[in-house]
Amino acid sequence: MNIKVTPKDEKANEDVFAKLCDFGRFQTFQYFLVCLPLVMVSMMNVNYIFVAENVNFRCRVPECDGPNATASTPVWWPTTHDTKCIRPVFNLTEATCDNQMAVEFRECDDWIYEHENSVAVKLDIGCQSWKASFVGSVHNIGMLFSMILMGWIADRFGRKPTIIICAVGGAVGVFKIFMTNFYAYLAVEFLESFVASGLYTVAIVWMIEVGGETKRVSAGVIFSYAIYVGEVAFAFIAMGLQHWKSLILAIYAPVILFVVYIVILQESTRWQLLRGKTNGAKRTFKIIAKINKLALTNEEIDNIKEDDLRLKFNVASQKEKETVKDIIKSKEIMIRLAVISFCFFTSSFIYYGLAVQAVSLPGDKYLNFALTSLTSFPGDLLAYFTFSKYGRRISLQGGYLGCGAFILAQAFAPESTPWLKLTLFLLGKLGTALCFTGVYTYSLELFPTSVRGSLFGFCNTLARIGSMLSPLAPLLVSELPALPSILFASTAMMAALLLTFTPETKTLPLFDTVEEVEAYKSKMTTKL
Repeated sequence: MNIKVTPKDEKANEDVFAKLCDFGRFQTFQYFLVCLPLVMVSMMNVNYIFVAENVNFRCRVPECDGPNATASTPVWWPTTHDTKCIRPVFNLTEATCDNQMAVEFRECDDWIYEHENSVAVKLDIGCQSWKASFVGSVHNIGMLFSMILMGWIADRFGRKPTIIICAVGGAVGVFKIFMTNFYAYLAVEFLESFVASGLYTVAIVWMIEVGGETKRVSAGVIFSYAIYVGEVAFAFIAMGLQHWKSLILAIYAPVILFVVYIVILQESTRWQLLRGKTNGAKRTFKIIAKINKLALTNEEIDNIKEDDLRLKFNVASQKEKETVKDIIKSKEIMIRLAVISFCFFTSSFIYYGLAVQAVSLPGDKYLNFALTSLTSFPGDLLAYFTFSKYGRRISLQGGYLGCGAFILAQAFAPESTPWLKLTLFLLGKLGTALCFTGVYTYSLELFPTSVRGSLFGFCNTLARIGSMLSPLAPLLVSELPALPSILFASTAMMAALLLTFTPETKTLPLFDTVEEVEAYKSKMTTKL
């Protein structure tokens, strides 16, 4: 017996399938699952700020310092020499070094530290204080390579396995507590960053694809908030634990539990359909229908043909996997990549450059770090509002111009008005947060699904270069006090200018292939 399907029935069926893309209980739970490792990895990515912080120290003088000696400068220390790397040698004629004249000075090989909360003390780096700063540089180098590799792995093998590798792989950082050699410690620092940091690339791609077209901006804001929550939580955990070994165990050991994501985390159906993994996509759709309580049976999902499924979810058929050659051949993709890469570099350069300036503010270092992270929250809310109401490109351009103006203004604000300088500084930081979140969302809409992870990873690599260079900017103060701010403002304004070469994406669908992007560009050019 043949059942006649009326146009009304077809429309009702289409509506039910459309609801699979709506944000419901399934998507909410999956977002929560991905945000947890984001919080943990964000703590890993700033661990060195407190774990490998520079500690005040001085040379130990065995003939003068007792077991309870402190790092403060003793009254008997010769005023002609610093206390860090050269120590005096006394020919004692009395029981103490008071009022004694040093007979010579020698290179220091033993030190007294202010406290033992940093790994710098365990590694006994002494006057080689550059080694503590180099830990952060090595971590950022690991992030740089991770962004590229994990983006490629996510495009090639899937978003889900890459997220799990990054989340669980960060546990290797626990081994840092056993390192007694500086270079061995650096090796582990690089390895854990190389494995875990790529989560930033993969997670936001996954969130954009799973959340659907209506939640693109929300995905960017939620992604950023998860990172900020991790940074704020890290500040308070560090305040409570303080000792570097306890801190490492607190942020690295728990991530091994993310191995359960093999069972509970779901793959991006958009990636599955694009890669021809239709059966896997159907299994995920069945889970979505069940959890979101949709009037859609397993049989209805099983019976739909692959081409119809692609059509219903607006996913292009990718006959051949697109390669680097296809990217380079596309003028439109290369323009987008160049502009967005510079925007990523600028956002990271300014964001971490301002963070370096913020930690030098007077007061408690833990609270200062927490406050700088908290400042980013209203910036993200502003990004959510402006992106939804006014569009992506114009909001980003306004954010960069505003950020540059505030930074420049605070540099030339009178020193007699610290409240004004602080207010302008925080407004600049707020603008930077808007741009950082905004460029994440905008870039994912500009790049097609087939190469989204790879191109996003490349852009994140440029961001890592920006974060590596930002600590060097304060060195320019010796040339001109306002020079770092001028540099930050100049890059921000250049980014705003370059964005005129990219399209507005607020009303555009997510393109799946490079070919689709080129076809859209040709269509727009023909209309003009």
